[in-house]
Amino acid sequence: MNPTHIESTPALENWLSRATCRLSGESRNRVRSEILEHYESAFEDALARGSAPEQASRTALASLGHPRTANRQYRQVLLTAGEARLLRDVKWESGMICSHPKLCFIPGAVLWVGIWLVATGRTFPGWPLIVGSLGLGLLFAAPFLPIYTPSRARIFRAVRWTWLATVLALAFWPDYLKQSWLLISCGWVILWIEWNLFSLRRKLPIAQWPKHLYY
Repeated sequence: MNPTHIESTPALENWLSRATCRLSGESRNRVRSEILEHYESAFEDALARGSAPEQASRTALASLGHPRTANRQYRQVLLTAGEARLLRDVKWESGMICSHPKLCFIPGAVLWVGIWLVATGRTFPGWPLIVGSLGLGLLFAAPFLPIYTPSRARIFRAVRWTWLATVLALAFWPDYLKQSWLLISCGWVILWIEWNLFSLRRKLPIAQWPKHLYY
């Protein structure tokens, strides 16, 4: 069967559009190629069994299943558009820190300000800044640390999560109940980013992980 005819089938194009919704460009191309091959094979089988072309087309389309179900299954194993964008951002951040090591002085400056605030009696902004600077120092140093295995990455992320929890506790304590909306807002953003990073680690082979994805 002529592939051009397959791609121009309105019903098939509609199925592909729904099945590849929210997938990255690379994932859409992969799905499209696989589906067209499956569709062509099913179409030719239907013709060989004596079906008319229109009936063979409907039979081949029905063999693909429901596009919404397919889309849900594809998004579980292939990169979505949001995940691909996050992966590009992760690579950019890692490259930025590695190519501009002077940025590592930022945590030191924040630490100095925090110590000065504590020394002058302003402990509330001082201690969060001190704890925050230590975590920032860890994050800025991460690209230069020997973190290149999943086990080391898990240890590093455990330390980073402990640091994040401490920063949030210091920032909102003791009025965390009154500021619960702000705490939830901050926590939701962090959890959303971490869930997407977890999804990237699950979908990508370890050999394709950029350095920043380890932490």
